[in-house]
Amino acid sequence: MHQSELDFTNNLRQASPYIAKHRNKTIVIYLPGDLIFNSDALQQLAKDIVLLNNLGLKVVLTLGASFQINQAFEALNIPWQTQNDTRITTLEHLEVFQKTIGVVRAQVEAAFSKASAEQNIHLTIVSGNWVIAQPKGIINGIDFQHTGILRKINNQAIENTLNAGQVALLTPLAYSLTGEVFNLNTLEQAFAIATKLDADKLLIFTDQATLKDLPQALSRKDVKNHLESSQNNSQKRLLKLATEANEHIRRIHLMSQDNPSAMLLELFSRDGHGTLIYNDRYHDLRPAQSDDVAGIINLITPLEQEGILTKRSRETLELEIHNFLVIEIDQKIIGCAALYPIDNQNAELACLAVDKAYQGLALGEELLNAIQKKALDRNVSTLYLLTTHTHHWFIEHGFIESTPSQLPESRQSFYNNQRQSKVLLKKL
Repeated sequence: MHQSELDFTNNLRQASPYIAKHRNKTIVIYLPGDLIFNSDALQQLAKDIVLLNNLGLKVVLTLGASFQINQAFEALNIPWQTQNDTRITTLEHLEVFQKTIGVVRAQVEAAFSKASAEQNIHLTIVSGNWVIAQPKGIINGIDFQHTGILRKINNQAIENTLNAGQVALLTPLAYSLTGEVFNLNTLEQAFAIATKLDADKLLIFTDQATLKDLPQALSRKDVKNHLESSQNNSQKRLLKLATEANEHIRRIHLMSQDNPSAMLLELFSRDGHGTLIYNDRYHDLRPAQSDDVAGIINLITPLEQEGILTKRSRETLELEIHNFLVIEIDQKIIGCAALYPIDNQNAELACLAVDKAYQGLALGEELLNAIQKKALDRNVSTLYLLTTHTHHWFIEHGFIESTPSQLPESRQSFYNNQRQSKVLLKKL
């Protein structure tokens, strides 16, 4: 079998659980005008969204058009103003908006027609007056005129469209109950739509500068910390929207608009290709089970080879698996730790390890806290550990240096003088 064939089968196997997990789930995708302007990127993305539809995902698209509208205003020599990163839309602007957004929508629909034909299916893109808008109003003395905000949406109409196997399309234009036309900020609209539809995921394409310094995964607490320290206005605005909406949207994925293929990697691979903001548990910390032994071996073998951990055979792990806690992400063991009782009052922490790809997410601290809680539940008063490499980290977390002679007698006989491990202890 050729390498390309092996890669394909391995990738398909890895994607399989995600395909099953995402089937019949609703996702909202935000496409900025910059991405739509790039015809090659738009065509690739259209192919990928057709694929998502084939795999049973329900897709809502919200289109941005700021890039194209700015171009149109500049070509016509029409000035415009913004306030707090929001465009003030005058009556004069509306005609330009309507024409420009019509062109953008036509480009998107044409890309989907071509992508559907290439896959020998006919995927329908449907739009409608599903969003009822209202004026943004006068804020701090500034009249935003025809700039609007979402008042309500017709959930049932959008859900009917999705249940019919069609893609729902929303543009920046929306209408009031009195028939007025309003320009909506589509990034804000994407968050609102995802919230109203109780979407499983919101996927946002943005520029690379907005993604700068963001890690692979962020909890809601992490988002607030990054929001306070960020110096990038676009990033701050995006994180603020995520903070406000995240309790309603299970997962928000931030991806670079320069790489439209990132969407498939985010949805169907373990580690993704962007930044994940989550409000459900991204990982599962639980007691280990017998079928976790292989995963623990894969995790700790490199550390054993480096001499960081004491080698444990499969048979030993199978016998001692009840002492272990593990952290699992999408059926992969990425962290473990064990608590070995010594006597009624003492226990040993051992084999604390976190996959290198997931370090920096405070998972080691989470494992340590869980082990300490487990020890306290068993009325353990002193927790011991032996380490050759990470004693500074443990000291930072409340352990103090000790000596082999201070180990409980039953444990002293097992001390390996060749390893010269440092002995640490912590009073619980």
